[in-house]
Amino acid sequence: MHVLVTPMRIRGVALDTKARGRYPAIRGNVMVNSAVSSDLGRSTNIARVQVGLPLDPDPLPQLLDATLAGMAVTGFVLSGIEYIDGCAYAQSWWCRLE
Repeated sequence: MHVLVTPMRIRGVALDTKARGRYPAIRGNVMVNSAVSSDLGRSTNIARVQVGLPLDPDPLPQLLDATLAGMAVTGFVLSGIEYIDGCAYAQSWWCRLE
């Protein structure tokens, strides 16, 4: 699904409303699949944002244990865990139509 994606946390620390508004939204295709995660060592829902060709790097770390946290007319929020440099952080993505 092609949407604008804004991360709601930076390394686990929640961004306030003004900071989220200043963060440049990433336009891309949000995909959620069930797969085995090497970080978690088990099967999980993995969300990713793809912006270019399939082999291009993703602009955001994958969201592990991805769940739909909320949905409204204009968009939805996916929440889960992201791994950055071997550390796990809470993360949510605000996804909305352009």
